[in-house]
Amino acid sequence: MEKRCYTGYHTIEELLKQKGISGTLAVSKENRKVLSLIQLAERKGVKVIRISENEMDRICGWNVRTGAYSAGSSGGPKKHREIALILSKMPQKKSADFNDALNKLTKNAALILVLDEITDPQNFGAILRSADQLSVDLVVVSSRKSAETNETVVKVSSGAAVYVPVAVVSNIVQAIEKLKKYGFWVYGADMSGISILKTNLKGKTAVVMGSEGKGLRRLIRERCDALISIPSFGHVDSFNVSVAAGIIMYETRRQQGILD
Repeated sequence: MEKRCYTGYHTIEELLKQKGISGTLAVSKENRKVLSLIQLAERKGVKVIRISENEMDRICGWNVRTGAYSAGSSGGPKKHREIALILSKMPQKKSADFNDALNKLTKNAALILVLDEITDPQNFGAILRSADQLSVDLVVVSSRKSAETNETVVKVSSGAAVYVPVAVVSNIVQAIEKLKKYGFWVYGADMSGISILKTNLKGKTAVVMGSEGKGLRRLIRERCDALISIPSFGHVDSFNVSVAAGIIMYETRRQQGILD
């Protein structure tokens, strides 16, 4: 099994809290936060090793010859903060069956986020972090043209990726139609839509976010009950998709009374 290396205090802490992990905590320099993570690792039965800073750089993907990070690496000099968690067995993340999740979501103030072809791991990780903070009930992604939950996603999400239930579906259009049958009002995020401040987002709500470059696909737009937008006053024409998702999730939860 391929081992995966994770860096970042918050990411490592959240991963160490999970059940069923197996691996090694590598440390090149100790400080108060690192010592607390060492103690947590020892309580969880995770092996702790001390290594040099050069070895830490190598483990985290820094190529001394080229002076750059290896493709897909999550660390590098000064980015690993002298600590890395190398896992041979990942914790069981909250994967969900789409149909089962819908059958269990009977509460009125439910929120589902549908991601249509979000391919950037940085954006996917940031979205999952916000979804965790705002207690989103389910994130739905396509089985194709979607970012996978890899090291980058887990790190950017500060470990939230292991908490947020994610359902993978083969067809987003069909998923939207099923959401409607279960009583969800489906909103597509689009610059041409009605302001979220003028939209009733209470009740069972599903929000669809389009891809980073193209936004919502035509068929997706046509299946949504309505299109919504975020009022803005700057010079650029749109928000980054992860920022937009966070704003819409927050406004939805505010209207649903979850934040009271």
